[in-house]
Amino acid sequence: MEEVVNVGGILKVYRDGTIFRVEDPRMFVKASLQGEGDVASKDVVLNEKLGLWVRLYLPSSHLQQQTEKRRLPLIVYFHGGGFCVASPALPDFHNFTLKLAATVGAIVVSVAYRLAPEHRLPAAYDDCISALQWVNSHAGDGGDFKHDPWLESYADFSAVYLMGDSAGGNIAHHVVALRGGVEAWNPIKLKGSILVEPFFGAEQRTLSESECPCDAVLNLELSDACWRLSLPVGSDRDHPFSYPCSPAAPKLEKISLPPLLVAIGGRDMLRDRDHEYCELLKQHGKSVEVVVFGEEEHGFYVVRPQSQSCERLIQEISRFISPVHTF
Repeated sequence: MEEVVNVGGILKVYRDGTIFRVEDPRMFVKASLQGEGDVASKDVVLNEKLGLWVRLYLPSSHLQQQTEKRRLPLIVYFHGGGFCVASPALPDFHNFTLKLAATVGAIVVSVAYRLAPEHRLPAAYDDCISALQWVNSHAGDGGDFKHDPWLESYADFSAVYLMGDSAGGNIAHHVVALRGGVEAWNPIKLKGSILVEPFFGAEQRTLSESECPCDAVLNLELSDACWRLSLPVGSDRDHPFSYPCSPAAPKLEKISLPPLLVAIGGRDMLRDRDHEYCELLKQHGKSVEVVVFGEEEHGFYVVRPQSQSCERLIQEISRFISPVHTF
């Protein structure tokens, strides 16, 4: 079969429409409880027709509690992968999320959203909004959603945080921006968003994009391929989905955003783009804290989860959450 697109060998699109991925997240993982050291995890299918499921993480001590304990902050996490690959079950993301839940002391809901090119944007946004609506239902009357006992028993819905890395950071921005702000998510309280090396783009190259070496973890060829496969057909990188600073994007000054923590890799191709995003938010009076990891490339937190930089990232996340939610 003839290849028409090859994204780093992990995603191949053939002329007959066949698609190959190293890991195919459409394979459902049945709900099950797994022992993972200090953290328990299980998978819950939210919409089998769409292939929408989440992996929940809960510090194990709360499963063995005999008396009522404090509720835990809740992190809704959107994984990276250029909108085209990966899922919560990918070992790199699973191990990172285990570490996140254990260190921060939080429940984590990791969302498996639909991928491009079979499902172009806004499919990923729609799925992540649906997952957040499912979380939100636990704090209200529930609607048509089935409640999960972990969230019902242990989650603090007054301390909910969005988190995403790379494409997931882009998603974390849009699930608020496309819904018109944090008020749209009542009764849960969105206390903050954590964007780790968020994946944004535009037609005009930044300096860090232009100077990015071809052997970098994320380079222009890979980035451009992901945008071509994931944006609506006929769109370029100036589309608001990729460029939130676009004149056609929702006006950032008019959107109520939660406080943001943005982590930027000092050697990441996206660093100039991410700094531009943060500076624009600050100009509009938004609360934005930027943490730079000077020697790190894109995805260091999943590629090297035992590194000092990954340890520092998770500690920064803990610090960002802990002033609001006392541990």
